Amino acid sequence: MVDAITRTVQQPKWRKDASTIGGFRMGWGVLLACWTAAAAVALALGRDTSWDLRNYHYYNVYALLEGRWEVDLAPARAHSFLHPGLDLPFYLLTQSPLNTWPRLVSVLQASYAGLLAFLTIALANLACHGAVGRVTPASALVALFGLTGAATLPETGSTYNDVQIGCLVLGALLALLLAAEADDRHEAPQAVRRRLLAGFLGGCAVGLKLTAIIFPPALAVAGAIAVRGGVGSRTRAMGLLSLGGALGFAITYGPWGWFLWQRFGNPFGPIANTIFRSPLFPATGQQDVSFLPDSLAEALAYPLVWAHRSEGVVLEPPLADPRFAIGLAALVLSLVLVAWRRAQRDNDPRVAWVGAMATDPAERVAARAMRAVIAFVLVSYVAWLGVFAILRYAIPVEVLLGIPVWAAARELLVAAPMSQGSMPSAGWWRGGATLCLATALGVSALVTEYPAHPREPFLWEGEPHGTAVVAVNQIALPAGSLVVMLGPAVSFVAPFLEGPGVWFVGGPNSNWAGAATDPTSYAALVLRAVRSHSGPAFVVLEFPDDYDQEATDVLGIAFDRASCRPVENNLTRVVQICSWR
Repeated sequence: MVDAITRTVQQPKWRKDASTIGGFRMGWGVLLACWTAAAAVALALGRDTSWDLRNYHYYNVYALLEGRWEVDLAPARAHSFLHPGLDLPFYLLTQSPLNTWPRLVSVLQASYAGLLAFLTIALANLACHGAVGRVTPASALVALFGLTGAATLPETGSTYNDVQIGCLVLGALLALLLAAEADDRHEAPQAVRRRLLAGFLGGCAVGLKLTAIIFPPALAVAGAIAVRGGVGSRTRAMGLLSLGGALGFAITYGPWGWFLWQRFGNPFGPIANTIFRSPLFPATGQQDVSFLPDSLAEALAYPLVWAHRSEGVVLEPPLADPRFAIGLAALVLSLVLVAWRRAQRDNDPRVAWVGAMATDPAERVAARAMRAVIAFVLVSYVAWLGVFAILRYAIPVEVLLGIPVWAAARELLVAAPMSQGSMPSAGWWRGGATLCLATALGVSALVTEYPAHPREPFLWEGEPHGTAVVAVNQIALPAGSLVVMLGPAVSFVAPFLEGPGVWFVGGPNSNWAGAATDPTSYAALVLRAVRSHSGPAFVVLEFPDDYDQEATDVLGIAFDRASCRPVENNLTRVVQICSWR
């Protein structure tokens, strides 16, 4: 992708010389600068100790690589069934000598955020001045507006995996816009390859993390807007995009889905069981609706809710960020102004758009990219608001919010002179739009309160093994021991509880495992396995006074609190293992 962006600068036969745009060339140097900035942020934030890492990100890869699916019964509960592909690099790093170099691992993890920043800048280049391979102060500010948002910046160097999904989705959007440029140059084979690539990246995003399901419709709308020609051209483009998407999803999720289908009768585990009807799981969709707005009126005003300090609205931790409110308001304003301008043009042909727009191909490319990105942002946001409304899943939208702000500022600065019948200069509206963007970024920076995702210092006093990425004291258990995970966010200790024949079980909660009284349910399967166990038994939990009471009731667990001892680790200080009577 970096080479494709660089080569685009060298193909200006149909437009003015790219060097007249100003700025400097996109390439490996810019990518390295983005990575360096992301690494600095990751090092400042500290070592990731997130709930998701402790709950399932670590265990799921361990289960895949060590063949634990033949032994364990969902120690991470419903999350045990999620695709482990995105967690594989981090897990392998912790299993290598680099585990004792946590700062280096954080720098490597920050490479995803660096790539995301690079792709965001490339899209901003296209939308601001129509040359993907030239970064200017304006396009850098446009990208920085979204990249510093409350969803994106705190995830730098983390294991949440939403940044990786953002890279795939933005890569797909960029490939669609570069395919349109190939159409302009009458390079049909290159346009075909880029649309297939766009679909493939979008399909991979969904295959690797199912929450990306909201983005393919937005990519399709953006791709249709970017295509030149009539219905036939758009139909062919959508066919290529769909083919690439199906291929990407099949390659990334196909083997995992087939494994789950063969074993559990549902390729998504307990998810979407309203469709697949596996008797092991309840006939529900497993959708988290706790963050969805309660009414249409609240949905319309939702970005204003977390523009000031709020808690439990779009994320559990407190946060404040006006970027969505500013960006979406700017998006609506730009659409209104574009409609007004077109009405003016129809009523008075003497009133034209910026003079360069009529003759300069670069400006036409910028206008097309602007329309496509705005459509992507709008469709993605509506889908996100209706399906999740969890801010972490909206990173591909957040990083692009500076583009509608730029579009609205440009339209406003052109509308006033046009209303008087005069023609604004390009320098006037470009400088003014940059100033508006800088002002919006400054205001957002002052107001933003970032959510406090769990992080720890790289050198934590009292770590069991000194400085490390993941460190857990190994505990030897008797042969054939059963270990029940009585709390969420504790399955990460499973690889460190050693002993021949040790096996792990998660709490079979009714919301995903069904009722234990139903003999065909997953909960009943777990109950039968536990009741047939005659060897030593243990439970792992966070606090002896706060654990999964539903699981203890289903499985008949009564653990001895006097036997509880800490499982020393550097991800959390509260994990305990207790004997089960």
